[in-house]
Amino acid sequence: LSYPALKRIIDTGKSDWKAALENQKAVYVLTDTKTGKLYVGSATSANGMLLQRWNNYVDNGHGGNKELRELVDAEGFGYIKENFQYSIIENFNARVDDARILQREAYWKRVLRTREFGYNAN
Repeated sequence: LSYPALKRIIDTGKSDWKAALENQKAVYVLTDTKTGKLYVGSATSANGMLLQRWNNYVDNGHGGNKELRELVDAEGFGYIKENFQYSIIENFNARVDDARILQREAYWKRVLRTREFGYNAN
């Protein structure tokens, strides 16, 4: 989803999307379509599931992540709105242990090399 599409879903409270996202854990990737850089993140019960995580990105563009915050500070929130896409890599139901989600997140960071070439600082 592009930023505008994700914002529309969050703002309109589309019931089908909301129900799906608020009950899902996931590993996701944010893509900077201008540079090709990626950010891999996860949504767990500890951080409010997928709906809450993506709502955080809609609210401020960085979701509290260090490198994305630096990007917003340097380029402005408009940069995120124009150049970012949001995709689910792996989807998990609410019963899957958060530790498993974090293991999968670490796996995808290694595979996609987002620590070396993307926006993941950890």
